[in-house]
Amino acid sequence: MLTKEKRIEQLMEQDDSHWRWGWGVAIATVVMTLVIATQSKLYAPLLVFISFFPYLCFEWRKTKLLLTFNEDARYQRLVYTDFGIQWLCFVLTICLLAAYYADSLSPVVAIAGLFGIGVMSILAPYVINRNLQSLDSHHVRGKELREARDQRFRESKTNA
Repeated sequence: MLTKEKRIEQLMEQDDSHWRWGWGVAIATVVMTLVIATQSKLYAPLLVFISFFPYLCFEWRKTKLLLTFNEDARYQRLVYTDFGIQWLCFVLTICLLAAYYADSLSPVVAIAGLFGIGVMSILAPYVINRNLQSLDSHHVRGKELREARDQRFRESKTNA
């Protein structure tokens, strides 16, 4: 089992190796948004797919890396559950928008559904990460990873 410092190092290495893809996807998303937005409102679910599917691919790579950190079945099940909830929120958002634009849902129901999906996508990973922390004291939470990135950024600015 790796220490927290080694895990942070590996997670940051993975982020470093994929930053070009992240920027490329962001630029492609903006271009596709401009193209699709001028076409028709029926393309909104496609826009959500184009915007969030690459994010899910990055999260899947992070999930695979997290699975190498601890072989405990409960830990791995929670890591898979975290990704599964993100995937579920992605699919539900697309379905909700498709139903709304097909005039099957009222605007109030669509907004309430999107709000519920948003709450679930924020609260569920928080709860899962707390459980992962209780199972594995070396588990790296998002806050710790952000602090490590900020520290590395500050060090790079002082060295330059």
